[in-house]
Amino acid sequence: MGTVYLLHFSRPFSHACHYLGWGKGDASKRIADHLAGKGSKLTRHVVAAGIGLTLVATWKGDRNFERKLKNRKNSKGFCPICKPELNERSRKAMAKRRAS
Repeated sequence: MGTVYLLHFSRPFSHACHYLGWGKGDASKRIADHLAGKGSKLTRHVVAAGIGLTLVATWKGDRNFERKLKNRKNSKGFCPICKPELNERSRKAMAKRRAS
């Protein structure tokens, strides 16, 4: 088990606006590598171009879950920056869990 994560680019790089990845455990080292420009080829180029990266979502999951999300080809649909209504849904879900 590990962590699937979504990085949002502050502006598009070529066609890309997001990076969806996976890391072992809580993936904090892997995410830090991306933010420092030492991660995947895409995020290295994004950082080199002066484009900011923001961690916007994480999910517990394995490589198969990462692949399922990537195959949807809809990272924007999982991004609370691109789809602000996701933030409201998340707040409601958290409140419902706390009330239980």
